[in-house]
Amino acid sequence: MNIHDSDRMSQVLMSCGLQPVDEPKHAGVIIINTCSVRAKPEHKALSEAGRYKHARESRGAKIIMAGCVARQEGEKLLSSAPWLDAVIGPDSIGRLGEIVRALDEGEGPLVSIEDHTQDDPRFVPLGKLDKGFSISRFVTVMKGCNNFCSYCIVPFVRGREVSRPSEEILQEVQQLAKRGVREVTLLGQNVNSYKDVSNGMDFPDLLALVDRYGSMDRIRFTTSHPKDLDEKLMDVVQNYDRVMEHFHLAMQSGSDKVLKRMRRGYTSEQFVQKALALRKTVPGISITTDLIVGFPGETEDDFQDTLEVVRKIKFDGAFSFKYSPRPGTLAQKEFDDDVDEDTKQQRLEILQELLSELEHRSLENLEGRTMQVMTEGTSLRNNIEYTGRTRCNRVVNFTSSDELSAGQVVDVRIKEARGHTLWGRKTL
Repeated sequence: MNIHDSDRMSQVLMSCGLQPVDEPKHAGVIIINTCSVRAKPEHKALSEAGRYKHARESRGAKIIMAGCVARQEGEKLLSSAPWLDAVIGPDSIGRLGEIVRALDEGEGPLVSIEDHTQDDPRFVPLGKLDKGFSISRFVTVMKGCNNFCSYCIVPFVRGREVSRPSEEILQEVQQLAKRGVREVTLLGQNVNSYKDVSNGMDFPDLLALVDRYGSMDRIRFTTSHPKDLDEKLMDVVQNYDRVMEHFHLAMQSGSDKVLKRMRRGYTSEQFVQKALALRKTVPGISITTDLIVGFPGETEDDFQDTLEVVRKIKFDGAFSFKYSPRPGTLAQKEFDDDVDEDTKQQRLEILQELLSELEHRSLENLEGRTMQVMTEGTSLRNNIEYTGRTRCNRVVNFTSSDELSAGQVVDVRIKEARGHTLWGRKTL
């Protein structure tokens, strides 16, 4: 989502006559786009902003902090980082051009952290591809979150849920297709809570619409909330050929006690039932997840419950993190029984070892199979090999006797799994 926000900021500035540069030392405007979902990226963002203080002092470069840290901290950032020229939240992307013009005219520092509303949703479509050709692009279908999980800062920095009209989404997808994009990922904080209020269309309906009329070879989506996963969505993933067999479903914990404290809205057994139903309904599907260890009050038994559920579902991949308190959240304000840092680290290492083992087994199960791969280009490590992704979102490096171009879908025989990557050869 932040990659997509960065692309949209670049588009807004290019429409104002600015051009992107490869090195900060050549830039007249430097934007640090930030994430505050955990403490570590927030601290890294502030450190990164400090690196460009000299560019402002020596040659007048404008330094802008954007994204969720900007929305979270607002005007306070101008005190902690006085070299910033502007602070803008995620819903101010459409105003970026006027903000830069105002800075050029001597105004500032400026703060713009207003939130979207139902009447003013502030969607900025990515209509142009001036930044460079890509076979794959993101399209926002909804943003914000109404769930208020006790650990999560997203509702505070991204606002309440609001969905785009389905016809507007389809039009953007079709425009991207005309420019050569072959794969689209539909984005939302809780993408499967999408609802077009004008016609009652829900997310499975939207997927079906884009499959029929979007002119894309491949359709992906992220991120789905487990409580909103139903049979209708499973059936669309199964029956619509352009919808890929990959589902990111954030579990967070396998302990019912912890899930209740997190305010996730489901039990571990309900999550297991849905994940296993996905595997049964959509053969060959890849299921990935998010997991948090060391949530306040998590005991060793709670952690073992998480490991047990991970073993049952056999996730194909996961993002796993140590809990870090986020300002303004219920957990930060009310839970004073945080787990000590050493225990968090030990649990994270145990969990990641299990996840790595399961991922490698999952990849090994694909050895000897022939799979459809969309070519993304030549391999970063070896320019005589190609790289691409399977329908279930596995990275494949492969050789070919034919010269291939980005966007081509080819059959690849999987020879072996190495680390997190599959290796193979294009079939004749």
